[in-house]
Amino acid sequence: MKESLRSRRFVVFDLETTGLDPARHEIIEIGAVRVNQDADVDDTFQALVKPRKRIPKAITEMTGISQRMVNQEGRSLRSAMEELCAFIEDLPLVSFNAEFDMAFLRNAAKGQNMVIRNPASCALKMARRAWPGRTSYQLGDLAKDRKLSDEGTHRALGDCKRTVLIYAAALSRVGLRRK
Repeated sequence: MKESLRSRRFVVFDLETTGLDPARHEIIEIGAVRVNQDADVDDTFQALVKPRKRIPKAITEMTGISQRMVNQEGRSLRSAMEELCAFIEDLPLVSFNAEFDMAFLRNAAKGQNMVIRNPASCALKMARRAWPGRTSYQLGDLAKDRKLSDEGTHRALGDCKRTVLIYAAALSRVGLRRK
């Protein structure tokens, strides 16, 4: 039996980080969108986070997030995580590369004496099932093929909005099966 995307509420989230290792690198931006039963974006969350170490130049070049930005507009990881936890509640989470993002999210939560127990789904894995044989499964390439805006690429909230659309399209192509 297929379950409609419309019958589920979930949160798509994305993180921008100072590197690839959740044990060594830090979150510098969190974005999330809550998707309602009509598969529409219901609400959004975005926070810049002040890292303990300086943001590498390559990360600033890729994301546009500078040390100055996080110094002026960033909040503590604790504050951002508390607000994120209130935003996501106990809803299922979706991320474009869930293994990567969940590792950072759980590591950050642990460091703040918090626990994230929300179930997580991977939009990247769903895209691979929906469109097998592609040469690229990068979010930007999937979005470009679907003629989605590239505004806010490599920024957490912009990538969340693209992920919602890619995930919804992949689900409707593959179908979401009940367990």
